[in-house]
Amino acid sequence: MDRQNSRLIAFSGIFIALLLGVGYALAFVPNVELLTAMVFMSGVLMGFKRGIIIGVVGEFLFSALNPMGSGLLFPPMLIAQLIAMAIVSFSGALTRNYVLRCKRGIISAIIMGGIGLLLTLFYDILVSAAFPVSAGFSFREVVGTIIAGLAFSIVHLIGNTLVFILLVPIAAQQVYRAIPFFSEFLPINTSIEKSDAH
Repeated sequence: MDRQNSRLIAFSGIFIALLLGVGYALAFVPNVELLTAMVFMSGVLMGFKRGIIIGVVGEFLFSALNPMGSGLLFPPMLIAQLIAMAIVSFSGALTRNYVLRCKRGIISAIIMGGIGLLLTLFYDILVSAAFPVSAGFSFREVVGTIIAGLAFSIVHLIGNTLVFILLVPIAAQQVYRAIPFFSEFLPINTSIEKSDAH
């Protein structure tokens, strides 16, 4: 195993450990979480493939071992969570050049806040729909359940919007600059991991 692969495995493990750490630290605070932001940053810093692996594995472990109730008890919801986090990580990889270059300002705040809001909304809708869809509810009942669920997601939506505005760009840029591995592994303007380009 060459040095780059060893470091890829190490940093992937660190990301997953951080996901679990921030997840469990806020597990008992209703509708407040940093998992979405961390998974997004894994896509920004690690690229499409590894970012998605980190997001899916991290979310699976967090949900399966959640002290509030294991996601293994309700597979449809767990699957919805995994799909949502894969999309979150994919979005991070897709927007990485912008995230790593954006500067503080009204435009960047609107863009980053919009990304956070849309990804959180997508997550909440997908997870809220998991039970009624799997239970065979009608389309109208599914929509009603989603709307009712969103009423309880206001704090989640606002919180993640603010996190994406205030923390995500700064944290991603600082880590990218501070740890040479990330710029060596996946320079800005590169969309394919070096190890995948051969």
